[in-house]
Amino acid sequence: MLISPMLAAPPPPAAAASPRCRGFLPAAAATGSRRHRGGCRLLRRSAPPRVGAVTSTVRTRREEGRLDRDELRRLCQEPNPEAAVNLLDEMLVRGGAGALADLAPEEQAAVLQACGEARSLASLRRAHRLLSKSPPGIATPILHMIATLYCKLGARGDARRALEGASRPQGKDHEQEQEHGDEAKRREAYEKVRELHEEIRAAGYVPDTRYVLHDIDEDAKARALMYHSERLAIAFGLVSTPPGTPLRVIKNLRICGDCHNAVKLIAKVTGREIVVRDNKRFHHFKDGACSCGDYW
Repeated sequence: MLISPMLAAPPPPAAAASPRCRGFLPAAAATGSRRHRGGCRLLRRSAPPRVGAVTSTVRTRREEGRLDRDELRRLCQEPNPEAAVNLLDEMLVRGGAGALADLAPEEQAAVLQACGEARSLASLRRAHRLLSKSPPGIATPILHMIATLYCKLGARGDARRALEGASRPQGKDHEQEQEHGDEAKRREAYEKVRELHEEIRAAGYVPDTRYVLHDIDEDAKARALMYHSERLAIAFGLVSTPPGTPLRVIKNLRICGDCHNAVKLIAKVTGREIVVRDNKRFHHFKDGACSCGDYW
């Protein structure tokens, strides 16, 4: 029986026919040739980028922000102001100031309202501090709400500082200009006191030095009476208001007899109505007379 040689011999393997194949190198060829290894690196660089991973990261951040706002809304409805403020702090740590900037005004108001309903002054102060770190700052309606809540909780000083901080422009140049203006106004008030002293002396005023208890000479006692606090306040009001405007002064001590006589004459020479409230009563000075009938 004869067998054909082509049928007896097994066909050669496909890889043996050519040591190279398109786009792929066997392990032996890759380790044996530097040129082949370079070809493998080119194939790796031409692979498409992993876009799905970046998209997933962005979607996760957006989802986290939405979940944080939902949780914040739930805590404000309970209300649980301490947990809500803690969540604000966590959002600031994780996402920076931009995370708080994404909060809507009604969401900020909800946090503040929760602090007011729970009467938690500490939580309100923390919420105010955290919201002020957002890039655009605190909106004016929200700031007025913060000041109102401070007043309801008895922190009038915090309310005043919150409103002053919003209305005060920033910058060292403005602060120096404001300090210079205050100093100029103070000097003007002292100059006005000396001017009034000369005018009331011409109108018959004689200093009553019995109300000065220091052991000094008579001229020094007269100068000390001239710079009493109520006279400085009246002088400041005169240089700061238009002519004819009534002046109101509040004093925590009883007005002395010499100042009572002096203010009567100041009201006469300036044509102003001056009201002084000391710790005993109201004094309405007008046209050289006082409403107390000199029963001060």
